[in-house]
Amino acid sequence: MSAEIDQYLSLLDRRLSLLRELAEQLVACRKEFVSMNLEGMYGRIAQQEDICRKIQSLQPAMNFIQQTCARQLQLKKLDEPRTPEDAAGAKRLREVMSDLRNTQDEVSRLNRIHAAYLHRCGRTVNMLMNYLVNYAFTYARPTGPVMPTQPGAGRS
Repeated sequence: MSAEIDQYLSLLDRRLSLLRELAEQLVACRKEFVSMNLEGMYGRIAQQEDICRKIQSLQPAMNFIQQTCARQLQLKKLDEPRTPEDAAGAKRLREVMSDLRNTQDEVSRLNRIHAAYLHRCGRTVNMLMNYLVNYAFTYARPTGPVMPTQPGAGRS
């Protein structure tokens, strides 16, 4: 295999590991939602953002190398490799791409679940805000001066 193909496979493996890490963070964030740990949620979300930035930073290098690899492997003719080295590279590339597709599907599924949690949390907050607005005057402080209680007052 050429150095470009090795580099491309390395970038794909890196992207795959980052996507798996993102999937783990999405699952772990559920626990923070269930336990209503707001600081934990913020921490998980910050980690997810960091992982997404890392994934995005790989893209320019992947685009450049992908063009070179496509020419070398002649991706249109993967079934007809010229050398055993080309066949091994094509096979490895198919395996990595299959793993990548499966992992992206899983991250997409987890992301939809995460979005549903956020949507439900938003509805709950709106419900609580409406409740507080409706009963704000019921539990409001009296408008007149508040008389301090005297020691011993109210005892029989």
